[in-house]
Amino acid sequence: MKVENPFPAVAAIDGQPRQAPPAVGERTLRQRKPARSAAGAGERSVGKAAGFSIQLNQQLSAMQSAEGYLGELADRLNQLKLSLGRELGSGQGGNRKQLEQPLQQAAELLAQRRERSAGGLDANLDLHLHEAARTRFAIDGLATLDEARAGGRETLLFHTGRAQGEPGVVVLDDAMSDQQLLRSFNVGLASSGIRAELDADGRLTFSMAEADWRKQGGQLNVQGEGKRFAKDRASPARTREQRLLDLPQSLAGSDQRELRQMLDQVIDALDRIGTLRDQLRQRQGEIREFLARQADRDEQQWAQDYAASVFNLVRDSGSSYAAVTQTVVAQANLSRFAVVSLLS
Repeated sequence: MKVENPFPAVAAIDGQPRQAPPAVGERTLRQRKPARSAAGAGERSVGKAAGFSIQLNQQLSAMQSAEGYLGELADRLNQLKLSLGRELGSGQGGNRKQLEQPLQQAAELLAQRRERSAGGLDANLDLHLHEAARTRFAIDGLATLDEARAGGRETLLFHTGRAQGEPGVVVLDDAMSDQQLLRSFNVGLASSGIRAELDADGRLTFSMAEADWRKQGGQLNVQGEGKRFAKDRASPARTREQRLLDLPQSLAGSDQRELRQMLDQVIDALDRIGTLRDQLRQRQGEIREFLARQADRDEQQWAQDYAASVFNLVRDSGSSYAAVTQTVVAQANLSRFAVVSLLS
């Protein structure tokens, strides 16, 4: 069986004639330098690992908040699904009073999404761990790249309602390629905090930090040159926010077709929530496993660094054999728990 030696190799014996021992002050200085260097390297390594662990723990906490919210939302939507199914099964019209309570409970929880999920979930229930959640929206007249390209060359001014900064300037031309159009939007709207991208269906989608979007009341003003948008003044653009589920305030007077559409939306939302919860649980398990391995690795590294520093200190100190023997015996009975207990 191969046994690996985790400790540093002992320095090779010097064949040169032995020189006179240095003075006490000089020897102490020489001894302290490597100790400080090793300590500094160890502190940097520990600090880096600790910072990484803190970041992962923060992500883990955000995922736990999101999963808890999604679990409660799934319960509310399941109640609404059952109520809708019973109402459709009865085949009777009426005022739909039995649907009002589950509908209001689900709508209230959807309205609390930002606070209950610690700001990690957006309106599409996409989780954001590395940045604030963003509101995605479409702009009428710019729903696709073809619409943005049509109409010839035009300069658009986007006003986000912020007090600071100039309006975003975007130049559109029917000769632009798809990449050039996206680049023109993103460069021109960067100062406004707006991004442009294509969704999975190839539609042009804009997004802004959710907090900023709420601050300006979800309003965006655009001024053009009379081709795509009015020339005289900036006018409110017709925007449509993207939401996974947009529940009505009431179902009173809704017909069977509208109830079926609502039921289909709720079922799709539940499928999406179930998939996301599975992904969150898997990711949380991976992070916990990594943190556990990292903790064991930190303990082993601490023990190795500690033993190496003690070995080097004893080797370079010029102590007697008796002192070295006493040190080794003392180290054999020393544990990290004992040190922490003594220091606490």
